[in-house]
Amino acid sequence: MRERRGAVGHETDNPYYEGRKYPEPTVCESCGLLYKDGHWQHPAVGGELPKDAHWALCPACRREQDRYPGGLLFLTGSYLAAKKEEIMNLVRNQEEEANKQRPLQRILWIKESTDGMEIATTTPHLAMRLGKAIHSAHKGDLEMQPLEGEYMVRLFWRRETKAS
Repeated sequence: MRERRGAVGHETDNPYYEGRKYPEPTVCESCGLLYKDGHWQHPAVGGELPKDAHWALCPACRREQDRYPGGLLFLTGSYLAAKKEEIMNLVRNQEEEANKQRPLQRILWIKESTDGMEIATTTPHLAMRLGKAIHSAHKGDLEMQPLEGEYMVRLFWRRETKAS
């Protein structure tokens, strides 16, 4: 994996990185985020949107529209069924905390099946945060698989309930 810390103007594997700045102010026409001071942010509570605002889709809403996640977290095992509500509360709390500082980090979907659950996120960072939080709180096995050459990570968490 290439080290990119501190590289100004570096190339990125993120297909939603456009290499340009949006005109300020720009409002996301889907979620209402505001592009100001060089980044997407939550608009001020109770504040009015600028009258001269430009309109565009933010990268997170474009990912959602394209159904193209930056991270996938797969949860399996008999423990999941027993602790599903607790795990989902942890997932939602982690998403909320991440979203306060980085509003482009969101859960795109949560898909349940007989085998377990798939959680898709807008960024690899949020998927890793969720996987690590579940692993820290509930133990089990966590495996991370970054995809070479892609801005994507897959995580697999599994825990079985111990027989008594």
